[in-house]
Amino acid sequence: MKQRIVRLFKSIIGSAEYTLRPWKYDSDELIVLCMHSTPFDRREQAERLFDFILSHFRALDPKQLADYYNGKLTNGPYVLFTFDDGLKNNALAAELLEQRGARAVFFVVPDFVDAPDTAVYYRTNIRQVIDSTVDHAPEDFSPLSVNQLKSLQEKGHSVESHTMSHLLRSTSSNSDVLREVSESKSWLQRNVGSEAAMFCSPIQTNFSINAFAKRRIEEDYRYHFTTFPGLNGVMKNPGLIFRRNIEVHWSPSQIKYALGKADLSRWKDEIARFQQL
Repeated sequence: MKQRIVRLFKSIIGSAEYTLRPWKYDSDELIVLCMHSTPFDRREQAERLFDFILSHFRALDPKQLADYYNGKLTNGPYVLFTFDDGLKNNALAAELLEQRGARAVFFVVPDFVDAPDTAVYYRTNIRQVIDSTVDHAPEDFSPLSVNQLKSLQEKGHSVESHTMSHLLRSTSSNSDVLREVSESKSWLQRNVGSEAAMFCSPIQTNFSINAFAKRRIEEDYRYHFTTFPGLNGVMKNPGLIFRRNIEVHWSPSQIKYALGKADLSRWKDEIARFQQL
């Protein structure tokens, strides 16, 4: 009941903001999307979503990140598509984005890829609560294979680190942090041929990252994608990349809320807490 009320509130605010105060983002703003499952039977919904987003933002190729953070790109606002967990059904997202001339970042979990029972691993270590109206097919609970990840890279997408196991926590020991942060990078380089310059913290960044992990990420990667929403054009910090969570099964009003500015102020304390680590 509470979740339905929250969704309704966000839908009302999102629609009102979009209608009464149209989005006004600077030409150097970068909206980074955080997405997860893209079920094959949601093709039409995904197409409408991608078309809506690309009607408002210019797609940023992952390979353009360096230029963006060096201040060379000012013909936006831009959008960068990122997908967490590396689900097999993300093949749909890759296909649809390629048709639109866009490329994405896929953050993968090596232990999920290598698990003997990937469905059990996914339900145990990555997503314990499953909405069966959204995810119900085998590809909704299994990972992209190594060959599929290599193919994504060949097509211009980026395959990057989402920790080794998805179990990184702020309470993790230094040795566990090294495995989650550094070994996942090595796995990607060794098995996929990825440069592995990007790291995405799981769950909620302040729940998963401690001071040691933050320093290690800074040493091993050029970019840290967080779970905090915000304006990347304002801060331009590759070690603190803001993302907006949206999903293909959300309503248009929910999407508008996530892509607007109404929700940003409530994250200020969490962002400050991370910066103080």
